[in-house]
Amino acid sequence: MKILILGVSGNSGQYVAKYFLSKGAMVWGVGRRLKLDSIPGVKYVCGDIQEKSLFEKLPSDFDLVINFAGVQPSILTTSENTSYYETLQSYVDVNILGAFNVVEWVSKNNIGTYIYATTHRDYELYWPERRVLHNNEPVAINYQGDHSMYAISKVVGQMMGDYIVGSSTTRCFNLRLPMMFLVPESPTYLSNGVPTVMPFLQIIKDAIQGKTLEIWGDPMLPRDYVYIDNLVALIQSCYQSSIGGGTFSVGTGEAVTTERFIKTIGSIFGSEIDLEYKYRPEKITYKSAVYSIDEQVDLLGYSPVLLDEMLLRMKSKIDDEKYFEKWGWV
Repeated sequence: MKILILGVSGNSGQYVAKYFLSKGAMVWGVGRRLKLDSIPGVKYVCGDIQEKSLFEKLPSDFDLVINFAGVQPSILTTSENTSYYETLQSYVDVNILGAFNVVEWVSKNNIGTYIYATTHRDYELYWPERRVLHNNEPVAINYQGDHSMYAISKVVGQMMGDYIVGSSTTRCFNLRLPMMFLVPESPTYLSNGVPTVMPFLQIIKDAIQGKTLEIWGDPMLPRDYVYIDNLVALIQSCYQSSIGGGTFSVGTGEAVTTERFIKTIGSIFGSEIDLEYKYRPEKITYKSAVYSIDEQVDLLGYSPVLLDEMLLRMKSKIDDEKYFEKWGWV
């Protein structure tokens, strides 16, 4: 099996690359880093999807192309608050023009299967409804949010794939990604260009250190908490399926409440400590993103990892590979 992962240097790209290498696949990867020493088995090409010349460096006989390439608020050094038009231009240049270069190349080269990682921000206006969201509901972007142009650009990338790749012999799948929970190599992301500790890692750190854990907003707010292994499972299932393509949300259907999420972190990471919890209803949250997995189960044989197992796997990885030491937290 021969695979190309665009955006291989990101957290999801690296994780998926390691998975397919472990299964004996030949994995090529494209990213903007000069080198990718963390995954020596990948045939790495430094390049930018904005440049058509990149694709001249690649073979054209891939069984599977996975497209994680793109920019989002958590990796940009600017934001719409700090540099409005420059930030909007980044989304257009990479997520639209760059995505066009990808789908043009894919459609011309008889690739077996193309999988595009899109965003669940296309459903943001549905979140306050607190209902289970299905795979192909009408787009509902929040034009007042901090991810508006990002969501617009990703939807355009998806539509171009459906049209251009869908008109070729290549199968086209879109996977709608919420936040992917995993143990990252770096514990920070960029918030308005400033490095900031990922909130869920801060909660884990506080639980291990025996600090009071805060439960923000409505404690009964439901949400899917999605482990990276669920993304891997859906990629594998799409590739192995006999269907011609489709759009699927990477979810669990579990609808975990905020209270349960925080208290489960406390019970797993602070198991030897009598932790206290503090309710903060004034800290308003609204991300009630719960996704139906009925089609994923019926068409793809999907069986998601749920909350408890996700946190147990994360704890094992953090402990076994001494991530607190890597992050300088001890």
